[in-house]
Amino acid sequence: MALNLHLLRIFTAVAEHGNFSRAAEALYISQPAVSRAVQELEAQVGFALLDRSHRVPALTDAGALLYQYAQRLFTIEQAAEVALGQLQGLERGHLAVGASHTTGTYLLPPLFSQFHQQYPSIRLSLEIANTQTILEKLRTQPLELAFVEGLVTDKEFLVTPWRTDRLVIIAPPNHPLLLRQPASLEQIIKEPYVQRELGSGTREIVEDVLRQKGIELTITIELNSNQAVKQAVSAGLGISIVSDMTIELELANRTLATISVQDLDLTRTLTQVTVKDRPLSRSAATFRALATFL
Repeated sequence: MALNLHLLRIFTAVAEHGNFSRAAEALYISQPAVSRAVQELEAQVGFALLDRSHRVPALTDAGALLYQYAQRLFTIEQAAEVALGQLQGLERGHLAVGASHTTGTYLLPPLFSQFHQQYPSIRLSLEIANTQTILEKLRTQPLELAFVEGLVTDKEFLVTPWRTDRLVIIAPPNHPLLLRQPASLEQIIKEPYVQRELGSGTREIVEDVLRQKGIELTITIELNSNQAVKQAVSAGLGISIVSDMTIELELANRTLATISVQDLDLTRTLTQVTVKDRPLSRSAATFRALATFL
């Protein structure tokens, strides 16, 4: 048996107001309509819900029991309406964003701070990994929105250009090529190279640019984070290519230096990524708008 919630709501009004006429006024319907609704509900449940032998209808045992459950049901309904309203007003909820290493470490934290100031009740999570890992988690729904630096070719995703980023060649501060700048590509390819792991957006961009020029680097070591790459270069394991936003501190402390190179443009586009035809939550849409305009 499935209860008719419309009839149950009318019965609850009768139980709360004590008679049919006041219930009808509260519900803005006629008294006969209220009476018919209660009779239909009684027929549905198979019990008399009201004792009509008195001037003021009284709840039967079945009516009292059903009224108790109706109160719980409509209290939950009201709580759900409040909760949904809070989501709509960004007063509660969870926002899960993914980002590749450079973007997640250097660009998104200030945006998260701004978002948190405006919507402090939204719980935030930021997952940082290489581009391919982030895209896979976006596909399988732990994440709603991603910001990556790698190439995105899967047609399942909606890719929107976000910002530009300049990649630079880094070396230890005592590297010989720093004395003969700008260096040539021929000089660069002779140097040992510290490379990011497969799935890294930086690696994909660098390999794509160098492949077009017919250049192949000599790989010394492969590492899975910008910080590890910078430490390896500083220790003399080779040169590497990273975003210029990742080395401000190292340049200031003179633990790394940049090598300029002739005829090598390493500017890339950072992108926002969502899954096509998957609607964003209100919090995710708001964060995307904030990221776009700040």
